[in-house]
Amino acid sequence: MRSTCHVPALLLLSAVTLSSVGTGCRSHEGFRKQYQQQLKPYMVQGQWAQAAQVLQASKGKVYKEADRVMYSLNLGTLYHYAGQYDPSMTQFVAAEKSIQDLWTTSVSSEASKFIVSESVQDYPGEDFEKILVYFYTALNRVKQGNLSDALVEARRADEFLKKIQVQYEKEKEQVGTLYKQDAFMLWLVGLFYEIEGSWADAFLAYQSAYKAYQTEYAGKFGAASPTFLQEDLIRTAQLAGRTDAVAEYTQKFGEVGHSLLAAAEGKAEVILIHAAGEAPYKAQTFIQGKMPDGYMMRIAIPKFVPNKHRVRTAELEVAGQTAKTELMEPVARIALDNYKHRLPAITARAVARAIVKYVATQATKKAVKGSGKDSKRAAIGALVGLIGNVASAASENADLRAWTMLPAEIGVTRMWVPAGEHTVNVRYLGPGARTEQIAINVKAGERRILSVRTLQ
Repeated sequence: MRSTCHVPALLLLSAVTLSSVGTGCRSHEGFRKQYQQQLKPYMVQGQWAQAAQVLQASKGKVYKEADRVMYSLNLGTLYHYAGQYDPSMTQFVAAEKSIQDLWTTSVSSEASKFIVSESVQDYPGEDFEKILVYFYTALNRVKQGNLSDALVEARRADEFLKKIQVQYEKEKEQVGTLYKQDAFMLWLVGLFYEIEGSWADAFLAYQSAYKAYQTEYAGKFGAASPTFLQEDLIRTAQLAGRTDAVAEYTQKFGEVGHSLLAAAEGKAEVILIHAAGEAPYKAQTFIQGKMPDGYMMRIAIPKFVPNKHRVRTAELEVAGQTAKTELMEPVARIALDNYKHRLPAITARAVARAIVKYVATQATKKAVKGSGKDSKRAAIGALVGLIGNVASAASENADLRAWTMLPAEIGVTRMWVPAGEHTVNVRYLGPGARTEQIAINVKAGERRILSVRTLQ
């Protein structure tokens, strides 16, 4: 009687264990496979709308509900470069809402740190992904002709990044993050303030961006302050009546504020934003360990793998003038270097997850085995331990989800041109380079922002 009553219990336990394996062992290989085989060929050819259709059709198949942040970020990016700014905005707003909700939940819940497998949880986005969503929402608002909302979107990036940093400090996590300020987004705030005519605010934003490049980006991520930011500072300081700042920066940079003359002559400005390459993707690596009782501990950790790209710079040609883009947002360096910095914390979380599984397996094994006097029960207990060990190892998978469509780098250049109609030539420099032509008609004093993308 005793043995028959424990067989169903074992079967029940096995069913639960295998169920957890089936849930926890969720593979993310489908994301990478779909991107490489179905999406990237369209993207390389500039067929962004077709890529968006393929991605949209995969909702519920490749992308599940837990992947909604990743889905909306990727689809929103495809729509943006397809010139479909309304549906792009819809996707980014959905992504941003989910990011905020998940971030709030993680802040208020300590239990989320000890989940069975991160791969089955809702994907909240990496820190830099949470911030760069505002880059695209801001650009979409510009394309929709709503500058005031574009400014709001750009400002939210810095506000959210400050909240993330405060949370790291509250958790007293020793590792923290290298990504404490986004110099590029601060510069973008300055640009929008300037277009709006808020000279004093534009100057302060440019000043914050310059300091962030000097103190954060140059040393940590290899991105120095762009040369045109010097002129941005002097120009807006002059317009804001900050004679002290004009004198300071003129002496420091040797600039004379020549862009003020261009504006006074009734010229317009073309601002080219070039998103180049592909952001690093995530691969899985394992750490194996053996406990004193023979239990095999298997820890899965995600790692960023860089994508190589050949076209890193774009040359803008308008009205007989040329200017090359300068690196402003080193997305790949931020992802890779911050990952290395945070690896101890990532590993510690994975170890804690493995220990939780180990403790649960040992407790179940002990409960089934009992005192050990019953040989059948002892055998069942040993089998339970084996099943638990196998299930634990099988359910250990790293979270490989990421914002796949992000570029590796973002470069920018600015150029003043006569008002009127122009054919803009954008040359992508590097092996297999090509030229893209864009027709524009700009008014005196207008700032026209062009957003382009390459993957080669």
